[in-house]
Amino acid sequence: MPVALLVEDDPDIRWNARDILESAGFEVVEAADGDQGLACLAGDRPLDVLVTDCEMPGSLDGLGLLAAALRLRPGMPRIMVTGSMPEGPGCGAPILYKPYRADAVVEAVRSAMGAEPSEKSRAPAH
Repeated sequence: MPVALLVEDDPDIRWNARDILESAGFEVVEAADGDQGLACLAGDRPLDVLVTDCEMPGSLDGLGLLAAALRLRPGMPRIMVTGSMPEGPGCGAPILYKPYRADAVVEAVRSAMGAEPSEKSRAPAH
């Protein structure tokens, strides 16, 4: 079963997205902000895809978390979820705009994952 790291500060949106992903056959690891998401990325648990909100409280927003994921888990697919994309350079990941349909979340995650995840993408870089 593929494992999705879901990072979202709004509990209602996070729970809804978790239910959508679990119904689609994903195991979901939840984080309420970028700092918690970073701790998950730095841990030893296999993860197949990162789905993160853009604007979150704390010391690490979604853009920072995407950069950390690229460093810590270079092969892991990443998806940015946002209500409005901030000005500036692109995030280097597919963007899913809120509000979104359940099928759009599943399609975005499956599309980003492409083929089956490799062991390199699942485990943290050391």
